[in-house]
Amino acid sequence: MENMTPPPPPTDDTPLVLLAQPLSPEFAATLSARYRLTLAADANAADTAEGRVLMIGFAPVTDLHVAGLPALELVASISVGVDHVDLTAFRRRELSVTNAGAAFAVDSADYATGLLVAVLRRVAAANAYVLSAHYESSLESIIY
Repeated sequence: MENMTPPPPPTDDTPLVLLAQPLSPEFAATLSARYRLTLAADANAADTAEGRVLMIGFAPVTDLHVAGLPALELVASISVGVDHVDLTAFRRRELSVTNAGAAFAVDSADYATGLLVAVLRRVAAANAYVLSAHYESSLESIIY
């Protein structure tokens, strides 16, 4: 295995990514190796004038949200769909819009399968019974 050195910290030449919401610490650490990250709500006038990318979550985003971002080129959604994005308005501004696509499809399928097994095996009901006082009293009658 070759020696992997971490990338250098971002400089002022690295692209500025405006964040509509805070990211998980792990995701932020990965991105901050290549980009400068700033919460859009905390951005100053220079940041809003410079920001070329807006990373959004699940909240609706319209042209009003991006009107004060003159250098904006890309709206990147961390969700699978783009139904919360005003695509018509963004096309008028010639903004590119991207999303996570099928990145979470396998995880979602695993989660759904786990939920199905939990329902069929009544895991939540069994857990509630074990945590109840009835379980302890019935356990004593079994042991003694």
